[in-house]
Amino acid sequence: MKKRDKKRENKEIIRALAMLTQIGLAMMTCMGISFGIGYYIDRLAGTRYWVMIFLLIGILASIRSLFILTGRLQSSEEEVKKAAVEAAATSKEESDEGSKTDAP
Repeated sequence: MKKRDKKRENKEIIRALAMLTQIGLAMMTCMGISFGIGYYIDRLAGTRYWVMIFLLIGILASIRSLFILTGRLQSSEEEVKKAAVEAAATSKEESDEGSKTDAP
């Protein structure tokens, strides 16, 4: 395995770990803030059901956040692949043009 392939593989691993960390933090933040709001309202009102309502809202918000983050990951990977294909196509066209001019 070449050195640049190893670097590329390490970069992909780090990117995946960063994405997992970001997803986990986003989910915990959504649920934690919602739980805190529900708990605060319960303490003010003297009730016990707002925590569950806001926790459900937090879970739904964290699922939404998960879809947004993973969708962004997929779209960025697609953009990179598309750019690589376009770069390969332009380099091939340039090499074809060079061979045409060399011919008598």
